[in-house]
Amino acid sequence: MNAWRSRMNKTLLTGIVCGLLLIGCGRAALLKKFSESREMFGSIARLDVCYAPGQEQVLEQTVAEIWLRFEDIHGRLSVYDPASDLNRINHSFPDAVTVGADTWTLISDAVYYHRLSGGEFDITIYPLLRLWRESEKIGVLPSPDQIRAVQQLMGADKFELLKNNRVRVLNPGAQLTIDSIADGYAGDEAARILRAHGFANFLVDTTGELYAGGRSCEGRPWRLGVKDPRDPFGAEMINVLALRDMAVTTSGNYEHFYTIGGKRYSHVISPKTGFPREDIVSATVIAPNTEISDFLSTALCLLDPRKGAALVDALGEGYASMVLADDGSGRFTTTESRRYRQYLQRQP
Repeated sequence: MNAWRSRMNKTLLTGIVCGLLLIGCGRAALLKKFSESREMFGSIARLDVCYAPGQEQVLEQTVAEIWLRFEDIHGRLSVYDPASDLNRINHSFPDAVTVGADTWTLISDAVYYHRLSGGEFDITIYPLLRLWRESEKIGVLPSPDQIRAVQQLMGADKFELLKNNRVRVLNPGAQLTIDSIADGYAGDEAARILRAHGFANFLVDTTGELYAGGRSCEGRPWRLGVKDPRDPFGAEMINVLALRDMAVTTSGNYEHFYTIGGKRYSHVISPKTGFPREDIVSATVIAPNTEISDFLSTALCLLDPRKGAALVDALGEGYASMVLADDGSGRFTTTESRRYRQYLQRQP
């Protein structure tokens, strides 16, 4: 059983963050709140930590440890860093390359996610993403022949996982990217470090993948608003979630996208069709940890909404989702998993 499945069995941040908003509670604080943001993972990561008097020194050391861990994760998992594990894998053909233990485990997790999503989640998609970036630069959509050519380089059969944290690419043009779960994994690592140092109440944002640990500093569940994509200023919300020891992630086409010929295309591309699903506006997923919520929110932007909800329902307690789709006339339809409404903020 891989590391993620073991974690699964064990069972957001002032301002707009990838479709999610933190809602103030309005009660006198029972604990003090420390907040700090830094540029990380190509955007801004943030920590909100609730602490008691006398914990200041431990808190300072803990936060420093988290930022160092984030830098380590980013440095080894980014496809843009020449020295990263991912770049070494992508340029190692035909030899096997030894990588960090967590890099190997994340790739192993991704193989499982590939099967779970029916092939819509695929970490060999990097050549296709590069094609879309180049197409955006020249302002012309990828041609069917171009898409078919890069699809020949994709698939779980294009690499293999070996013993002793080694990975071998089996096709000279195949390249991997785990950006779609790396930020979520970093969030889980931050939660692990905080708890190890005695902090149970915190909010971790790894650029849109959020983990709400314990309660807010006011002693309530963390209240997180799901942004309405139709509001350009980000003040309107579709729902308010109340979470404890849960992760939530929103993916969609309204903040990150390709613009070609004056039209926006979601950055979430299907490895099967070579194009994004144009009807899916956003997918919000609640899960026990941020790695799995990160994966699921990506997958649900590509799956039929009803199939996506069924997938989330099948994962059991602690999983919920809501997908917004455009019905073709500019109106949104909502597809919720069975357990989604139990996480909505109840009105006083």
